[in-house]
Amino acid sequence: MKRLLPSLGLPLLLLMAGFIALIQGAANVHLANLVELMVGEAGEHIRRVVLDYRMPRVLLGMLVGAHFALAGYLLQLITRNPLADAGVLGISSGSGLAAVTVFVIMTRLLGEDASYQLVPVTLTLLPWLTLAGGLLAGLLLWVLWHRTGLSPVRLAVVGATCAAIFSALLMGALVVWGQATSEVIILWLAGTLYGAGWDRVWALLPWSLVLLPLVTGLARPMLLLGLDRQKALTLGFNVNLWSGLILGLAVALAASAVAMSGPVGFVGILVPYLARRLCPHSVQAQLWSCIWLGGLLVVVGDTLGRVIMSPFELPVGVVTTLVGCPFFLYLLNRKV
Repeated sequence: MKRLLPSLGLPLLLLMAGFIALIQGAANVHLANLVELMVGEAGEHIRRVVLDYRMPRVLLGMLVGAHFALAGYLLQLITRNPLADAGVLGISSGSGLAAVTVFVIMTRLLGEDASYQLVPVTLTLLPWLTLAGGLLAGLLLWVLWHRTGLSPVRLAVVGATCAAIFSALLMGALVVWGQATSEVIILWLAGTLYGAGWDRVWALLPWSLVLLPLVTGLARPMLLLGLDRQKALTLGFNVNLWSGLILGLAVALAASAVAMSGPVGFVGILVPYLARRLCPHSVQAQLWSCIWLGGLLVVVGDTLGRVIMSPFELPVGVVTTLVGCPFFLYLLNRKV
């Protein structure tokens, strides 16, 4: 029964959450409307609401959640720290800072109207900008970690400090940018799927198709990374090489997700913990559980954000933070 939950139960829960997300919101959509849509008899209003607005939002939430959850799992694996996460360690903030800084510079060079002229290329450019920023943040963390021998808890504190510095610099960049576009960026930094369309899904999908199979295919090296360092070295396993590779994959997962939704907080802390509890003896099953649970958490959080304050919206990043922050404090108290 326990084996069926991650392999069958979690995908079914994710499908149910996606189905509920399609019919819940400010605009009324009923089950009969979905049936009409499937047989091609739905009205134009229902088609637009479901196919143009809600379905890409649900799919993007599933992909973003899987990315953040796997990134958290990988970071926790190489740091041996259940408090590790792309947001806590400053990788998400570094990714956001790089993207905003480049757009600020281009706006200043090309004029105030450049922000709107850059919109068509933003979705193609953003993942690479956020990846560069995330890699720099990850490299800084790697150097501090290996040269100073930080303990897991101190590593989390140093990462949180770096995240605070990056966030402060980012806010300063927004002040320099001006009010014309800062409101959109601030909403993005809160972690949101608002306005998500098929263009964002297609922009993130290639990253998912490459990174998700690649990560799930590395279960054996991850199993060896989870061993005692000395024992792994005795077996001839290159711990530093694989740790660096896993860190790069974690950064790529987190940065590509940040580009499409902004930093959705605490998904990378909560989900890996649940995955390890569900599948304590199988790294492969834990990875797949992260994919399903990550998508489930983001889709449910986004749906709650749309429904609770309807017709207004609460960003999904706010919802996941409200859920994940008490859990983070619980883990911090246990580890300290």
